[in-house]
Amino acid sequence: MDITCWSCKTVTKLENTGIVDAIQKMDAVKLGFYDVPCTKCGKKNRTQRSAFMDGLASAKAAPEVIAQAQAAAPAPSVAKNKVKVTVASLRVREEHNTHCDVVGGLVKDQEVDVFETWSDGKDTWVRIGEGMWAAMEWNGQKMMEQR
Repeated sequence: MDITCWSCKTVTKLENTGIVDAIQKMDAVKLGFYDVPCTKCGKKNRTQRSAFMDGLASAKAAPEVIAQAQAAAPAPSVAKNKVKVTVASLRVREEHNTHCDVVGGLVKDQEVDVFETWSDGKDTWVRIGEGMWAAMEWNGQKMMEQR
């Protein structure tokens, strides 16, 4: 399976064992994607579970390997509630901290589903999708309100 880096266009080749390892890691953390690091620049290339499954099929992996990977699909997350953005714009990050990559953004009055909440006692973050976290309260400022 070939993964082309979005940044430097280097192609990283994954053999069946690498594909199976990625699927197992996705299952361990209950996500439908895996970030494949580029072998040249180190950037993360987010790859969906379906692409790994297609990679196993096109590599003609043993049927039992494909069946095992299909059976281990993570259960979908269920939204717990909704929040509404109260600031002009809000960054969406890969993890619940400001040191990780920005993966998107939200705007004032936008409503999103909450799948998980995390707090360190000072700041509160909400997971709004797979690998997508937004600060609900950060540095004492309220960024979102519950609906």
